Amino acid sequence: MTKNKIEPDRILVNFLRVNLTDVNPSRSGNWIYPDFPRVASLGNAQFPRVGVTILSETAEYMGIFDDTQLHTLLLQIDVVAKKDIGINYTVTDEAIGSISSGVNSNRLTYNFVPNTVTNIKHDGTSYGTVTEVTTDESFTTPGSLSADTVEFSYATGALNFSSADVSSHDGEAITSTYVVKLEGKKAAQHLARQIWKEIRNNWRADLQPRGLFYPELLGNNPIPIDEELGLYRQSMEIKVKIFNVGEGI
Repeated sequence: MTKNKIEPDRILVNFLRVNLTDVNPSRSGNWIYPDFPRVASLGNAQFPRVGVTILSETAEYMGIFDDTQLHTLLLQIDVVAKKDIGINYTVTDEAIGSISSGVNSNRLTYNFVPNTVTNIKHDGTSYGTVTEVTTDESFTTPGSLSADTVEFSYATGALNFSSADVSSHDGEAITSTYVVKLEGKKAAQHLARQIWKEIRNNWRADLQPRGLFYPELLGNNPIPIDEELGLYRQSMEIKVKIFNVGEGI
């Protein structure tokens, strides 16, 4: 059974520092800390910021004659970002899906609506022309769209392929590299999604050996904390289990 030599908020902070990519490449050093971020003393270049706080802790004995206790902790993760501080975030080789010749299945959608698209590939081969349109209604009819051309909608991130490419590339994997501009609420929301994705996918390998297990996402809420300064906060509440919390400290 894991003995916990450090507090659980520090365990999670260390995990996030290793697994979470900083969307602000202009700075160096840590940007994820225990406790709520000290936003009042931070310059513009220090946003976004992440803080981890222990909200509550309960415990129960594992058995009648067992001194080992199973603790349940509520952890709050706050992401604070600032309006009008634009950060260009590059998504590399996102797996968008597979192209299909089925009815109305030639359109796939990005996870995040791109500001600019570097490439769109089918099984690793780039399409020759990528064209931005304003809305889905602006898409060219697939039968009239030239082969080796893909359109993407700036409104939704949906993709539109030519009928010729849908037929010849049927079943091939579609990937793309693109750039998203993140600021304010959008940056906070994006980082919160990435935080939970890393926890959900890696807790067994990275958190459980350090004592935290069975994470549950109880809430993920946007909270404008200072409209005058343009600060935006995404607050997440996570429940985790841990044995004999803080033992050995």
